Amino acid sequence: MSGQWFYIAAAYGVTAATLGVVTLRIVLDYRRLRSALARFGAAGARDEGEGA
Repeated sequence: MSGQWFYIAAAYGVTAATLGVVTLRIVLDYRRLRSALARFGAAGARDEGEGA
């Protein structure tokens, strides 16, 4: 029975690690996209005034 608990604990560990990595990638991608959109919006505001 104790051998089975090792595999169960390992499966939970792998799942927790995978969820942690996925969460980290989502957060980092969100921060990157937010800064890119801010730069894009700032550039668009400047261009809008020049064309009028």
